[in-house]
Amino acid sequence: MNCVRQVLLMIKEEKLYSAMYICGTALAIAFTMLIAEVYYIKTANIAPEVNRSKTYKLEFVRNRNGNDSVPYTVNITQEMYRDVFQQMKTPECVKAEISTWMLGDCYMKLPDGVHDRSVVVKLTEPNYFRFYQFTFTEGAPFTQDDFDNERRVAVITEEICEQLFGKGGKGTGKTVCVENRNYRICGVVETPSMLSEQCCADIWFPYSADSLLLDKGHDYRTENHVLSFCVPSNKLKDFKKELKEVEARYNAAHKENDLDFLDDLESYYNIVWEQSAEVFNTYSSEKNWQWYIVVAIFMLLFVPTLNMSGMVVSRMERRLPEMAIRKAFGAKRRTLLGRIVMENLGLTLIGGFIGLCLAWLVLYVWRSWVFYIFFSFNNLELYGRVPIIEGEMFFAPAIFLITLLICTLLNILAATLPAWLSLRKPIVESMMTKK
Repeated sequence: MNCVRQVLLMIKEEKLYSAMYICGTALAIAFTMLIAEVYYIKTANIAPEVNRSKTYKLEFVRNRNGNDSVPYTVNITQEMYRDVFQQMKTPECVKAEISTWMLGDCYMKLPDGVHDRSVVVKLTEPNYFRFYQFTFTEGAPFTQDDFDNERRVAVITEEICEQLFGKGGKGTGKTVCVENRNYRICGVVETPSMLSEQCCADIWFPYSADSLLLDKGHDYRTENHVLSFCVPSNKLKDFKKELKEVEARYNAAHKENDLDFLDDLESYYNIVWEQSAEVFNTYSSEKNWQWYIVVAIFMLLFVPTLNMSGMVVSRMERRLPEMAIRKAFGAKRRTLLGRIVMENLGLTLIGGFIGLCLAWLVLYVWRSWVFYIFFSFNNLELYGRVPIIEGEMFFAPAIFLITLLICTLLNILAATLPAWLSLRKPIVESMMTKK
């Protein structure tokens, strides 16, 4: 309580100093935490993408039998997925989907039967709903039996369900018309945020039954399947070993090819890093793009810290006679230093709290702009909607710990050194300093 009263008294007596100190801290924390929040939302295991830390993607495989020994990419077909990758034992789950660029724009018929609405469609298979943790408000995902029998079934979002059947209306068992084809709705999920870029869509169809591909000149049996593997870190070595084994068996059975299954395997984090590399224009050194982030955060902290250190030095010069009197009456240098550090820590914590709230405000109000700047999201342009920000994305223990660490670091850098140097001066010299 004494520390709190001390800080409040200092704020009352030195309003300008306190305001400038708090504002400087708040701005530094706000910009730093904005970066931390953005990368937390993009990399943390947040539903429905609860397996980000264990996700490895394979979009193509390399054929080393190219012309003049130049490797070229080969599509992962349905046969390869079913007979090779789906049989692997190490991954917890393997799922496949068809690249959405093959579909182009898709339109859903609205209830009036006249107007259409643009929708984002994903063509996938039953393992998709094991890989991602969607919350079903009604119904269930399509089954393997639906997939094998090429049934026209669909999973839709709550947003689509409400638009089709009204608020509170049920969708399970009814039909949705996309590109003049009717699909039976088997389940409805909570509308995911488009910040969950890997799985976000309006409607999910089994690609085995979807003739939309045929209309676009594609056949799911031969077109490229984008694979995702869920592999815990402690099994990654075994997974890569098994991948090399299935590669050897496949190449032995198909001697016309010499495929490389590992060359294009990418972790989810690598995909995020590459998106950031594009934003920071580090194409020539993508592996070192993280240093741009480190330097940016360092500058955001270091420059305000220098300014605040100058303010502390100026304030300490004014307080030297006071400190000299306290030392003359027996106060230890350590006690006085602790008092000054606690005063500045109080201001730092206040500024840190304001800065964190400011970062949340900016992230919420200007979220489309912020995420587009950091990651050049294609989805934000494609959907044309404001991304959903959920509480789990904001209130994370890791973010609070980072905030506390940054506040403490700022306080130590800005207050401790100048205060310690000032307190080293002799009592007589301090007493003679002009107020």
